[in-house]
Amino acid sequence: MSLLGAVVILLAWGATGPAVASGPDTVDFPGAVARALKNNATVSAAGYERISAHKAAEAARGNYLPRLSLEERFVRTNVPAEAFAFKLNQERLLASDFANVDNFNEAPPINDYITSLTLEQPVFAPRAYLGYKMARREAKAAGLDASRTEEEAVYQVLTAYLRVLTAKEYVRVARQGLSDAREHLRIAEVMEKAGTGLASDVLRARVFLASAESTKVTAESRCLLAQSGLGLAMGEPGGGRVDASGPIPPLPEAGTIEERIAAVRANRSDLRAFSMRLANADTNVTLRKSEYLPTVGVMGAYQIDGQDGVFSPDNHSWKVGVGLTWNLFDGLSREAEVGRAYAEKAKAREHYRGAEDLASFQVIQAHLSVEEAARRVEIARAAVAAAEEGTRLIKSRYENQLARMIDLLDMQTALNGARADLVRAQNDLQHSRAQLEYASGELLSWALTATEGIPGKGEGQ
Repeated sequence: MSLLGAVVILLAWGATGPAVASGPDTVDFPGAVARALKNNATVSAAGYERISAHKAAEAARGNYLPRLSLEERFVRTNVPAEAFAFKLNQERLLASDFANVDNFNEAPPINDYITSLTLEQPVFAPRAYLGYKMARREAKAAGLDASRTEEEAVYQVLTAYLRVLTAKEYVRVARQGLSDAREHLRIAEVMEKAGTGLASDVLRARVFLASAESTKVTAESRCLLAQSGLGLAMGEPGGGRVDASGPIPPLPEAGTIEERIAAVRANRSDLRAFSMRLANADTNVTLRKSEYLPTVGVMGAYQIDGQDGVFSPDNHSWKVGVGLTWNLFDGLSREAEVGRAYAEKAKAREHYRGAEDLASFQVIQAHLSVEEAARRVEIARAAVAAAEEGTRLIKSRYENQLARMIDLLDMQTALNGARADLVRAQNDLQHSRAQLEYASGELLSWALTATEGIPGKGEGQ
């Protein structure tokens, strides 16, 4: 094959070969939240847990609803007592059967097809009613848990989204620093060629440029990692990277600590779920005490007996009745269960108190972080302005041979650091505000409002 032919084949393969891998998917904040509430595995698991709790409540309700059962049996026997009873039920017992005692003592085999329809209805069943009441409350608590899980998913998405935005800002700052470093090297080379600069200044500028390039590579790598983290928070399959395409909606102002703490009990879904389980612990005491009460129910049954088959009935019969079951003594097990229920109630009350205290602490911590971050943003902005002016002045002095290259590079390093500090402070402020909303239990409602009603809001809100 000639060289020209090989080149033609390579060009043709390049035109029809595999496409170059595309860049990361791009999403805005409303889209990121919507996809997270739809795809996040933890949110999906919480949704199934909520459904399971509701089905458990429906199952508990069946304990005091009527029960209707159909039973079909076939029996063949020569047991004297049973054979006599089967003949009696089939209305086949004749006077001749009493004439010979052997008909009773040595009964011939007999068949019986028995069809029975039985209805049972509890009338007074405290355990069934209290169990259903507790199951319904647990279903509501599971719904609140699912809402808190959704809120946690929104917080994770918001945090990951902010990381991407911050990483992109770091890349921008790194590229700006690289551009400044190239400009410093250009000035040093120009002055060296003009005979007014030193070779050592050029070397210093080249070392500084290499450091700026390394900083840019690191910033770009961290940006890619942040995009992967956003994809993970959104529940994207295969660890796909997702890029943030715009800013997040404005977060609410911090307000006062007292207002936040006063509202945390009503707003946080996990605390509301905790309070329902505390109420269940109290109901459980009543449930255990109900063991001292009887259980009353009614029943009715309709029965068909046939010797030749199911569809050849010989007799139809029925019965109705009322039953009472009362456990008078069970070896003091009921007393122990009541005592255990009281202990479980006290444990739940202490856990709830601890959860409330922890929630209040988290609100205070987040509120103080917001105030600190806001002040740091102001300080960082002032530092950037001062560093930019200082760099401009020293650059001008260096060009007029009134300053050294090392002074210019030191000032440029300070400027790069100030820019990075400003990016970090702005991210910390946004993250602290998000953390305050999450600690206050208002992040999910903010996200649903800010994104114009994203579907996926959990039950129990």
